[in-house]
Amino acid sequence: MVHCSDYRVDSRIQRQARALAARGDRVDLICLTPDGEQSVGAGSIQTHEVAVGKPRGGARAYLGGYARFFAGALRLVTRLDRQAAFDVVEIHNMPDFLTFTALRPKLRGASVALNIHDTFPELFATMFGLSPHHPLVRMVRVEERLSAAMADAMIFVTDEARDLVAARGVRASRTSVVMNTPDERLFGERREPVDLPVDGPVKAIYHGGLAPRFGVESLIDAFGLLAARDPSLSLDVYGPNPVAARELAARAARVAPGGVRVAPDPTPVEEIPSRLAEAHIGVVPTVRDRFTELLLPVKLLECVHMGLPVVASRLPGIERYFSDDQVRFFEPGSPASLCDALLDVRSDPQSARERALRASARLAEIEWPRQREAYLELMDQLAEEASGRRRPVSTSAWRGAATSRASA
Repeated sequence: MVHCSDYRVDSRIQRQARALAARGDRVDLICLTPDGEQSVGAGSIQTHEVAVGKPRGGARAYLGGYARFFAGALRLVTRLDRQAAFDVVEIHNMPDFLTFTALRPKLRGASVALNIHDTFPELFATMFGLSPHHPLVRMVRVEERLSAAMADAMIFVTDEARDLVAARGVRASRTSVVMNTPDERLFGERREPVDLPVDGPVKAIYHGGLAPRFGVESLIDAFGLLAARDPSLSLDVYGPNPVAARELAARAARVAPGGVRVAPDPTPVEEIPSRLAEAHIGVVPTVRDRFTELLLPVKLLECVHMGLPVVASRLPGIERYFSDDQVRFFEPGSPASLCDALLDVRSDPQSARERALRASARLAEIEWPRQREAYLELMDQLAEEASGRRRPVSTSAWRGAATSRASA
């Protein structure tokens, strides 16, 4: 797997890597995580660090950071494939053009899967305030098309994302949807809905990205409004970016002193269930734009899994899976609407519990065991196809093992 992220805080990659390793596969991760190895079930997960840091800055600096990661990942994939041939190379975007790090394995017959966490053209345009017709956005669309042409399969998080990319004429020989549903290894069985206390303090929680599109600023502002109306409500914020966390903590100190706590350091995926277990209400305050309209946030599903009543932005991607009698919706980007939604949940614990119960039943229809089965079936198909066409790139370069390891 090739991904420009830290494995320790990337729950999607953790779920899929562990699913493969648990049944006996060897999984190599080319990523931003320091080198290391862990045994999982009958298999193992090996991390190989590309030490370039997470891409940041303006649009050109952002693309430049991805280019540096690409160069390091290309070298690592090539070296590892020479040592022991891969059956499958799975690219987790962003960016899509990381598919070309698999050039040597692809020429040798390995299968390549492109796992679309986010549709890159929409995200890139909204991140930097660019028109869909801007030259850089058009370039990213070309990149998406070329990357898909390199792949034997494309994996999407939702049907909406798959349909959007297909409507652009971007296709691989097969597509699959593997949703971001909670891993029962970490979260255990779905919990019974939480009983909100009638009196006493009630704690809301946000856990996830801290970029502006995730709406944490609006959430903090809502708690500023709540201070005068219901001071028993408080908020804990957990995110992966210490710089953004400091900025949000300063905002909270100004707007909602004493009502909001922002964790200063990234929270490992393994600690998220215990943080959710301490809370009473889950909040998903995502702002609406062309990119976020497609999202079904994993943090929403994790809150539902842990029995929390959820207050969420009214976004098409969320409404595709959850209804008003399962989630308490509010208008995206409106602190006043979010404040009202939180007060509604706080004032009617019985209705909040009933919504949480219905949301849990909905989650059962798409939960991780079903997604895992579909994912492993796809990996097996790709590995079988690779075994039928495997060949050395050249006699001098070939140093693969006589028996190929099963890798993704």
